[in-house]
Amino acid sequence: MALYTLIKRFEEKKLVADQGDIQSQYDLARMYEEGQGVKQDAGKAMQYYLKAAEQGHAKAQYDLGLMYSRLPANRKNEEEAIKWIQTAMDGFRRAAEKGDAEAQCRLGEIYDIAKKESYRYNTVKSENQNKRIKTISSALGLYSGEKDAKWFEEESARWFQMATEGFRQSAAQGDLKAQFELGGIYCWFMGGRENEEKGVQWFQKAAEQGLVDAQYELGYMYSTGWCVEEQDVAEALKWYTRAAEQGHFMAQTQLAKTYAGCDDLITPDYAEAMKWYRKIAENGDGNAQYNIGVIYAKGLGIAQNFIEAQKCFRKAMEQGNTNAKQALQLLVSSLNENAENGNVLDQIEFSF
Repeated sequence: MALYTLIKRFEEKKLVADQGDIQSQYDLARMYEEGQGVKQDAGKAMQYYLKAAEQGHAKAQYDLGLMYSRLPANRKNEEEAIKWIQTAMDGFRRAAEKGDAEAQCRLGEIYDIAKKESYRYNTVKSENQNKRIKTISSALGLYSGEKDAKWFEEESARWFQMATEGFRQSAAQGDLKAQFELGGIYCWFMGGRENEEKGVQWFQKAAEQGLVDAQYELGYMYSTGWCVEEQDVAEALKWYTRAAEQGHFMAQTQLAKTYAGCDDLITPDYAEAMKWYRKIAENGDGNAQYNIGVIYAKGLGIAQNFIEAQKCFRKAMEQGNTNAKQALQLLVSSLNENAENGNVLDQIEFSF
């Protein structure tokens, strides 16, 4: 999706959301959180999640709870996170019991997280544990000893089985969302080679029909060799590119990183890396802006341009990038001292 189209969609969503439409409020919150068609803004995302959550939107309640769990640790944030996750769980359960396959799937995912945390709870109690997992587990009463790992595992499997049965008919009739959800259940939660193959097939069906999230998932699978027969970089780039061209932020980021040589999958192609970093930077991403500065400073695939590099580093600093200040100091120091630029510029590295 072109940037203009994303911006237009954002404007349309905002107009309806501000008039009280609950689904548009949720969609707008996602756009703010992910930087789709607008600069990423966690505060605005939480504002619109809250609007939808207060109207009973279970996904908004759940995502709002997760956002609270990522804020600086204090009693207020923890209480808000647990409150909204528990409220979401009640909403998911009511819908799931009425046969809503998506709600059944969300319950399966949440119980699966609690199961994994429960299995490791007695051996790993570090403060550095994933905050999302700890918050969900706390909301479900894991640490109070109300439920054990076996219970969470059985509940997860039960809801996933129900969701699979619910999605299968819609997926067979061409419903892209159902195909994507089936792919996720088979690949991420059921385990075993046979289920992984089924999952990839459903992702493939949805991706070929243009579902951007399915395209991204296939890109990830082929780039890592996860759930597919073998790692295939060409296939990974193909699916990442299709998703990136529709404006998928993470796909654009993965392409930029891959072409910049982050994971040694290919010989770096800095012209392509610059292309995707520019697209990401258009949405105000400071990390992308910094990496554009690195390309200019080192002359990677383009003519070396210290003036443009300085502009990029300064802009990245304004956008909160923590590496840009040091990079700018190194660059300015080397120019002022007429030093051998190469030796100093070697210290300026990509931020992946």
